[in-house]
Amino acid sequence: MAVEEQNPYHYSGVHAFGFLEGAEAPPETVMDALRDLGAPPEGPVIWSGAFVGDYAGLVHVRVEDGALGELQRLISGELHDRGFRGRWAIEARPAKKEEEDTDAVALYIGVKRGTQEVIAISALRVEPGKLDDVLRDAQRISTFRGASVVFGKADVLLQLGAPDLATVATAVEVDVQGLAGITSASTAFCDGTRAG
Repeated sequence: MAVEEQNPYHYSGVHAFGFLEGAEAPPETVMDALRDLGAPPEGPVIWSGAFVGDYAGLVHVRVEDGALGELQRLISGELHDRGFRGRWAIEARPAKKEEEDTDAVALYIGVKRGTQEVIAISALRVEPGKLDDVLRDAQRISTFRGASVVFGKADVLLQLGAPDLATVATAVEVDVQGLAGITSASTAFCDGTRAG
């Protein structure tokens, strides 16, 4: 089971995930520029990193509750000015930890709130009525690090992690593809020791 650091900004406010596509600058440059905006409470960026796969980078941002207009201004303003081009998903809710996880420090475990390792983020499309089943079953994957229900092209973002690419790639190939209730999966990889 994933270990989640406690941070008052990780599960409060409105969270969104941006997928870098077609940027004019190198992905590492764009993602570093976004990270320079700072983490809450001073800035909006929870996490930012370059990826290899279906998108070139991922940024996780946060604004205060009820601040959809602020999120839109952030996306079309500072993030755009720093070179971010791509699509967005708003977090509907993070996965809730299973009740039998008595060692859980936090109640929730969402995507990209931490972890310094090789990671995979899989964007999953889910059959109607199967969201909770997918969230529950995904937590049984040994490399599970977090999951979030999102509004966007995907229904669920699933984060897996391990010390090496081979372990994470095998989990995507075997465990993610074996989840009942998903109709499609799209995955990208990041060396999380190089991002933050």
